[in-house]
Amino acid sequence: MNRQNSTYAEFLTKLPDTATYEKPTQEKINDIRNEFRSLFNVGLPDDYIEFLHCTNGLSYDGRNICGVYDEVFLAEYPRKKSMDIIRSNSSFRDTTDITDYILLGKSSIDHIVYNISEKKYKILSNGTMERFGSFDSFIELLYSFYEV
Repeated sequence: MNRQNSTYAEFLTKLPDTATYEKPTQEKINDIRNEFRSLFNVGLPDDYIEFLHCTNGLSYDGRNICGVYDEVFLAEYPRKKSMDIIRSNSSFRDTTDITDYILLGKSSIDHIVYNISEKKYKILSNGTMERFGSFDSFIELLYSFYEV
């Protein structure tokens, strides 16, 4: 199967149910799109928004994809604060001074980013920012990142 033509729902069936979270409402997705654009002067990639329609973030085998969490969820799962798309990008931009990337996820050794100017998804070393992979679609990146 061509991974680019695979759907997020198909991909998620390859992971344990505990890896996913309840998908956000369309209203929450719209709110986060607007807030992200307002804060960072760039829109979230459409592939990532499509992913949110299936799950609000992803966490499996030490690899995490950001979600859009509200204060109620974060009170119950405080460790997820670093995986909120707004908070993670604020921190990423403050600590790296890199504004050409949107941080979409991470592991202990990798950053999952969207390169705004190249319109490509990338896996980068979180220390040197060396590129480990470049992908045309978010689904291709997910298959590579999660090695399924």
